[in-house]
Amino acid sequence: MLQVRYLSEKAVAGSKGRTMPFSAARATAPAASLPATLTIRDGPVFQGKAFGANANISGEAVFTTSLVGYPESMTDPSYRGQILVFTQPLIGNYGVPSAVRDEYNLLKYFESPHVQCAGIVVSDVAVNYSHWTAVESLSEWCAREGVPAISGVDTRAIVTHLREQGSSLARISIGEEYDADEDEGFVDPGQINLVKRVTTKAPFVVESPGAS
Repeated sequence: MLQVRYLSEKAVAGSKGRTMPFSAARATAPAASLPATLTIRDGPVFQGKAFGANANISGEAVFTTSLVGYPESMTDPSYRGQILVFTQPLIGNYGVPSAVRDEYNLLKYFESPHVQCAGIVVSDVAVNYSHWTAVESLSEWCAREGVPAISGVDTRAIVTHLREQGSSLARISIGEEYDADEDEGFVDPGQINLVKRVTTKAPFVVESPGAS
């Protein structure tokens, strides 16, 4: 059942000076069926179920209206440090493809080698997937990449809040019931040099098939 609450001013104020990383360690165990909470700093608290990594993260909550292409969106470096909310109701139905490269030596299905967003929020996640390029489920991919994910929440309400109030700091907590007395800080990715973290560290060759 969906539960929505609003943070008290005391709870928000109590988070100052405390930190939570906006990126999780990779290859964590799946958090399937565990309760999960999305807390928006200036507003509501949404409760749902976890299906990705068993890790708590903080970042900037933003949304995307893309109907397809969640692997591309999640690996897009522009989403680094952000919690990505999908407006498309069902996510994960065609699984996740492999990191195969094309004739130009570029990733064929991804925008970068790893998931860049801090976490994802969906209304409904597909348990079963089907596509000829798929090699794993969205849940398995998120767990392997250390990315927490939450489903079973009203993404329409989240998007309405973000559209009216603007992007906001938020966090995803996996496990126990949310407790304002144990509120943790909200990390602002805008205060971090994200360009340095996503920039290519070494030169690589873009092939030119057929070139003499």
